[in-house]
This record gives sequence, C-alpha cells and structure tokens, in this order.
Amino acid sequence: MLNLPQRTFNRIKRALLRQQREIEKELTSIKKDDPVNSDSLAESSEPGTESWLADMHTRALALRHNLEQILNRTKQSLAKIRSGSYGKCENCGKNIEIERLEIIPTATLCLSCSRKKI
Repeated sequence: MLNLPQRTFNRIKRALLRQQREIEKELTSIKKDDPVNSDSLAESSEPGTESWLADMHTRALALRHNLEQILNRTKQSLAKIRSGSYGKCENCGKNIEIERLEIIPTATLCLSCSRKKI
C-alpha cells in the first residue's frame, strides 16, 4: 500500500465514505422523483405531458447512470483500502501521487499514466 501519513489516509477514507453516502442518498432521491416511477401523477390528456415525462425520465436515467459510475469507483477505492492496494497505479504499478489522491481519492492512475491516456 501507498505509504500515506495516517492523518492523510484517514482524511481520504472519510471523504470516500462520505461520498458513498451522499451518492446513495442522491440515487434514492432521483429514483423517487423520476416521474415514470411516480404513482402520484394523474394521467392527463394535456398536450406535451408525454414528452415532458419522457424528457424527465431520460434526464433521471442519465443522472443515475453517471452517479452509479462514480459510486462504483468510490466502492472500488474503499475495497482497495481494505485490501491494502489503494494508491497503486493500475497501469504502471507505481504509487499514485499523494496530492493527486487528496484531490481525486478515486484516482486509479498516476499523473504520468493519466496524461498518456488523454
């Protein structure tokens, strides 16, 4: 595992756990607010209702998809912390820079490898 100062390690871990809770809460809210999943909307013959429902549902799906990807990366980072492999570049195997992990705790590539992927 990356040789992080315990204080920095704990701060990163707390940030990841907080991010996980917030995303899970947001996903629950989005699912609840998706008009397609709502029983409270009465059927309407008003013009535009169906297109509005479709548009709002499409937006909710896109947002859910993005948040699920971030949640997955967050959970993977937490799993790496538990397994002792957190902070290693998935490409070259070197340590990811501490400053990078403090800014992007879900980073899986060191700065050098990240630049090569651009």
